[in-house]
Amino acid sequence: MQESKITYLDNVDRLNSYLRKNFSTSSSVIFVDSKVSSEYKFDENFNTHEILINEETKNITTVEKIWEIMHSNSVTRSTNVICIGGGVLCDVMGFATSTYKRGANLVLIPTTLLAMVDASHGGKNGVNNNYGKNQIGTFYLPNEVLVCVEFLNSLNKEEINTGLIEVIKAGFIGNSKILELVYGDDSLYSDKSLLQLAIDVKTKITKEDLKESNTRMYLNFGHTIGHLIESDSNYQISHGQAVGIGILIALEISEKEYNLDQSYRKNYMTFLNNSGLKSHYKFQKTKSELIRILSNDKKVNNEKINFVLLEEIEKPILKEVDIEQAMELIINE
Repeated sequence: MQESKITYLDNVDRLNSYLRKNFSTSSSVIFVDSKVSSEYKFDENFNTHEILINEETKNITTVEKIWEIMHSNSVTRSTNVICIGGGVLCDVMGFATSTYKRGANLVLIPTTLLAMVDASHGGKNGVNNNYGKNQIGTFYLPNEVLVCVEFLNSLNKEEINTGLIEVIKAGFIGNSKILELVYGDDSLYSDKSLLQLAIDVKTKITKEDLKESNTRMYLNFGHTIGHLIESDSNYQISHGQAVGIGILIALEISEKEYNLDQSYRKNYMTFLNNSGLKSHYKFQKTKSELIRILSNDKKVNNEKINFVLLEEIEKPILKEVDIEQAMELIINE
């Protein structure tokens, strides 16, 4: 199966040097998050376009604007489409690139911790619409992912901590050493070795199951509940915060269903509290409204959903439950 090449770089100067050395300016086009371009300078010889992007503009209208830029710049299947931005821009550019002329060479340069360890790997992309988040999308692996750790210096504390949620998730489902490192010193977030451990967990899984027919579902640990919290809060709760709470609830359910040692939940709760992250959420909508939202989840099949729980650390398991039962599990925690 095709794999994305992953390259780790210390700073933006080395990133610019790498781009100059490996990508022709005449056959490449760069799309950069406008917030990132205001803080960092990139090689002016590249054809570069700023994109104003957030969850509200993560839609087909923005994709059409990107397609228009691609068309006006004569993008072909052999063009290098280089994306510099966070998870939202990586999602949008992945979708736009995979669908324009049925695909070009996609290069992702994630600028947030969450994007570095999660969104830029595995080929999932998509846009939001009236039906929900990422309901329209494709699986399209980038040719290359460039992880430049200097970008992490510009993140605020909340962005770092919510990114660490995805790092910790990787620890729960695939490598307990990650938990020891993060709990021992959460300032290690910019350490390339920690990033690589988390990325390796995801890429190993997606290599085996790109289109989420089985084991890739393990990466949804905490996410089914997290997406429900996001929707219920009208996206006032960030994705990272919501998934953080979702993981906590999944650990509680795992204790009841599989006798998971309580110490995992307690240590994780300590991390949330010390990081100033939310550990509880009170749903606002009625149970029937929540069931309707959950029913539209992409992981629902024949009115059943696969919950990702833990039998033991590094031993995720899929528990298939119907929508009603899923809501009981969530609300009762």
